[in-house]
Parts: sequence; structure tokens; C-alpha cells
Amino acid sequence: MVNIIRQWLLCWLLLLSPFTAVGLADNDLYVKQLLQLADQGDGEAQLALALLYEYGEQGLARDPEKALSWFLQAGKSGIPAACLYLGIKFENGSGALRNPGAAAQWYCCAARKGWAMAQFLLAELYRQGKGVAADHCRALAWYGLAAEQGYPGAQEAVQQLTEKMNDADREKAAAISSAIEESALDCRAL
Repeated sequence: MVNIIRQWLLCWLLLLSPFTAVGLADNDLYVKQLLQLADQGDGEAQLALALLYEYGEQGLARDPEKALSWFLQAGKSGIPAACLYLGIKFENGSGALRNPGAAAQWYCCAARKGWAMAQFLLAELYRQGKGVAADHCRALAWYGLAAEQGYPGAQEAVQQLTEKMNDADREKAAAISSAIEESALDCRAL
């Protein structure tokens, strides 16, 4: 799964970055411009640098510590791809200490911005009680949002949880889903 995300993020970086042409023509200038923007707080540049350091691209040596530092800065800037990536890193302990609670917060950051994969992975944490208190109502709310976007496995998870719940729990899940959609959810309070 991480390789799929890596490929997707690298494609995103190359296709959406305003520096694509410069980056392909002159690695040093590209990296210099990214560093300048990242140091000024540009979250997308921070994400781009994180990916470059994570995989040793564009003439930069692979440096997991610098990558994590840039991912954290991009995540704090609210860049959903960085939040998702950090969630995966903290959940699996890859390049960061395993911390399911931090993973849940980072997934929430991306999930609130409509990222179906993050919604699904956060639902999984709630279903399993991994890093957060087990809460099938919250799990159902997040699975439901992922299912609305057609995320693989989400609709099946919704059906499985719904069958096990009573009407009061289904209503509670619907209320949580509404609060999420109204942006009334604070990810730091997980």
C-alpha cells in the first residue's frame, strides 16, 4: 500500500508542482526553489521536499530524518497528502516511532479534507480501538464518508457494522457524520 501511495504522491508532485519544468531541467535550481518556498512556510513545497528526501530523488540523498521533518511541517500546514502519509508512517512505524494515536490524528487531518483513504484508515483505527478508544459509531461515520466516494471495502464495512448496531447507535453515527461534514470535529481531541 505504501508503494502505491508513493507512486501517487510522486506523480502528484511531478504533475501539479509549478516547478516541474525547472525540476526536470535543473535539479539544483528546482531544489533551491523548493527549499526557499518551504522555509517560507509553503506546505506544498514542504511536502515536495519530504518526498524528495524520503526517496532520494532530484539529486538529493535519501534522508528519512529530513523527510519526516518536512512531512511534519507540511502536515502542520494542513496539506492532506502529508497528513495521510504521516498517518501511515506513525501507524506502521516506518521512518517514525509507531504511535497509533498520532496516526489517528494525522488520518483525521486528511479525512476531514475529504480524502477517502484517510477516512477509511481512520475508521479502521476506531473499529479496532487502535490508538483511539474503540468506537463503532465513529467507525461507521468515517466508513460511510469513504463509501460515498467509492473507496474499496468501505461499503462492505458499512454493511457489516450497520448489521451489528441498534437504531440508537446508527443515529449516533449519523450525528457524528453530520458533525464531520460541518467541520465541527477537532482532530486533536481524538
